[in-house]
Amino acid sequence: MFDWFTQTWTRFGGQIVTGFLETFYMVAVSFAISAVIGTAAGIALSLCRRGGVWESPLLAAPLSVAVNLIRSVPFILLLIIVAPLARMLVGTAYGIYASMVSLSIVGVAVVTRLVEQAIADINPQLFQTAHSLSASRRQVITEFILVEARGALILGYTSAIISLIAYSTVVGVIAGGGIGYLALQEGFYMWNQPLMWVIIILMTIFVQLIQLAGSALARTFDRKGKGRNS
Repeated sequence: MFDWFTQTWTRFGGQIVTGFLETFYMVAVSFAISAVIGTAAGIALSLCRRGGVWESPLLAAPLSVAVNLIRSVPFILLLIIVAPLARMLVGTAYGIYASMVSLSIVGVAVVTRLVEQAIADINPQLFQTAHSLSASRRQVITEFILVEARGALILGYTSAIISLIAYSTVVGVIAGGGIGYLALQEGFYMWNQPLMWVIIILMTIFVQLIQLAGSALARTFDRKGKGRNS
């Protein structure tokens, strides 16, 4: 029944493993960059927007526009637009390193909005408590906001990783490497349907495992937080 799977793996197993490793590397590096910059931007947007704790429209408005612009451009077009920047930064517009530039840019926009929403859902009384304790801005962020919102942040980061995996498959269109390139070149162009199905099945399992791990981690931190508050 699964002879087609065995035969496909025997023929393309090495390439599939290489493709997954390249995809994992691209997503890991891009997410690390996105998490750092996007978290900072998301916090700034949430706290500095109109009605925010540290209202500052001059900072929040341009930042929000920039994030919206990035998210409104179809990713395939973003790859083309960013190609000169990728060539300047890594010396080429093709391959996994060039793809990381585009993935990082879109990743920052995705993480920014997810972090902004996670912080927006925090009980406003938290900020009143922090103010009554004379907490500095750094303490408000590190000891109150990030602690209170960590469950939601973990779920947001999980969604961002899954989004980056989806985006990473698109880079195969411009020879960006990864599992998407293999699926496109050997699966679609060569009309190798068994290979495409093998990749789809493995990608589905991979994404499901990431989602399960992220959800379990978020629940763990939520329980710890509730236990400490009770």
